Formats: sequence, C-alpha cells, structure tokens
Amino acid sequence: MTDTDDTAEWLYDAVIRFLQGPMYTTPLMGFIDEHCVIFDNEEENKLEFTGVHDEFRSLVETLLSDFLAEVGIMPEEFVEIVANSVHMQLNSFVLASILTVDDFCQFKAMMVKRNLDLTNEVLEMHRSRAKTDANS
Repeated sequence: MTDTDDTAEWLYDAVIRFLQGPMYTTPLMGFIDEHCVIFDNEEENKLEFTGVHDEFRSLVETLLSDFLAEVGIMPEEFVEIVANSVHMQLNSFVLASILTVDDFCQFKAMMVKRNLDLTNEVLEMHRSRAKTDANS
C-alpha cells in the first residue's frame, strides 16, 4: 500500500464519519427544519426556493471546507484523492453525499418530504392530545 493509498483510506474514513456525524448532520437538519415550511409539492417552483437552495449549498460547502481545513487537507487535494481512488463503493457514497447538494430537484424533494413529515408529526400530536383529553 502506498502513502497515497494510506492517505485516501484515512481520508475516506474521516469524511464518512464526518458526513454521518453530528458536526455535519445537526446544522443541516436544523437548516432543513427551519426552511422546509415554505416548500410545497406544487409543480411550479417559487423564486424563494432558489435562495434557500443557495443558502443550503453554501452551508454544506462551509461545513465541508471547515472539516477539510481541520484535518489539514486542501479542497483540491481532497478532489484529487477522490478522483484517483480505487474504492469505488466509498467513492460513490462520498460523491453522492456531496454532489447531490447541487441538484435542485433532489433538494426540493427532500424539503417537501421534511415539511410533510413535520406536518404529520404535529397532526399526530394533536390527535394524541385530543384522545387524551377525551378520555379524561
């Protein structure tokens, strides 16, 4: 195994832990929960969706850049390591996790789904409370 392979292996492990960990997921979920309320399932997109998508991309870019700086890897070096990696399964996970951020359709679908999930949670809480009140 070469030094490049060792670096790639170490970097993949670190990136995967980061992408699945709270330092990445907590700010993203907070952003999604805060902004999903404006997203609906209508075919026509609202102009404000684009602004929110831009903010989301910026957040992801900042989180990833800060992480790479923390571990001492330049973004260009990260791209080169990913591009030259022989770990196709890891490569596709890392790329899918990062590159799908740019896909507006996937972003909108995620935001619509989260809006529906939160709405359903609220409705379920109201049903439970109504049932509890009725039984009291």
